[in-house]
Amino acid sequence: MNLRPHITALGMVVALAAATATNAEEVAIIAILKVPDENTQAFDTLAKEMVAASATDDGLLVYEFARVGETVYGYERYIDAAAHARHETLIEPYLPKLIELAQFEQIITLSQLSSDHQALFESIGAEIGQPIAGVAQDRLQ
Repeated sequence: MNLRPHITALGMVVALAAATATNAEEVAIIAILKVPDENTQAFDTLAKEMVAASATDDGLLVYEFARVGETVYGYERYIDAAAHARHETLIEPYLPKLIELAQFEQIITLSQLSSDHQALFESIGAEIGQPIAGVAQDRLQ
């Protein structure tokens, strides 16, 4: 999936998520990106900057990247939709460079979302996963 045409939509998702977030829903996302070999070093530097900027982000549970060849997997998990919205605002300045260096192949949600938050993810082409079972921080789901 090429997100270049969706930059404006992504900005709208950030704004709307902040306005509609509820405290009851955890948000978990996997992003799959293709990073050409010639962009590897610049992308890895950018990813480290994004992770460092996120280190004290209140409500962030996990924010990490892993590489397998030219494929990079990003995993994000937040305590609720409001925390996700705050994080999206925090990393917004990094998005133009991220999109310059990598192509989004797929974005998948892993958690139960409110209908408003689900619609926001669908607006950027995310695939909505249906949670089956899981455990986190001593909570069964």
